Amino acid sequence: MIDRLDPLATGDDDFDIPFRPWKNHPTAGVDFPDISITTVDATLTRRLVDELAQRVPAKVEILAGIDIGGLGLAGALASRNGLGFFDIRKVDSLRNGVMRSIMANYELGEGVVISKGARLAGRHVAIVDDCLISGGTALAAARLIRRLGGHCDTALFVFDIEGMGGRERLAGGGIAAEVLRTVPQLAPEGEGA
Repeated sequence: MIDRLDPLATGDDDFDIPFRPWKNHPTAGVDFPDISITTVDATLTRRLVDELAQRVPAKVEILAGIDIGGLGLAGALASRNGLGFFDIRKVDSLRNGVMRSIMANYELGEGVVISKGARLAGRHVAIVDDCLISGGTALAAARLIRRLGGHCDTALFVFDIEGMGGRERLAGGGIAAEVLRTVPQLAPEGEGA
């Protein structure tokens, strides 16, 4: 496992990460930065994972990837750093029939679920996702991790959308948000790809 770098040496926006903006998603006036044009490039993916790896605190034992964007990142980052990982599913991303059949195997939080097989008690967990918007999903995930006995005070993101309040909301919940790049709410014409 590697130690964290000096935050002054690697602050936000040090790494130009290509993305494709999803116009007016999740709401009108906000463009979501889709990283799929970065993750299909092996060189960029390695650099992305290396940059995130530098922000994982040494005490972290497990990474929690939020579906969909955080799952692959958490798996790659866990493999790189020799950590465990598990998925956090958003309840609204599961179809009703699927939800009914799996609930016996999942712990339900505020709009998120974690497998009952995840042994979190006493362990340090960091959340991983592709984009921080309002912070609601990450905060709900941290609360569920804590309810299950885990320690969670760090969340890692590729992007943070400026002015959406996500960092502040997480800070209020005792979670430090580590972000590779902050992007404006509306992507400038030609931004991304």
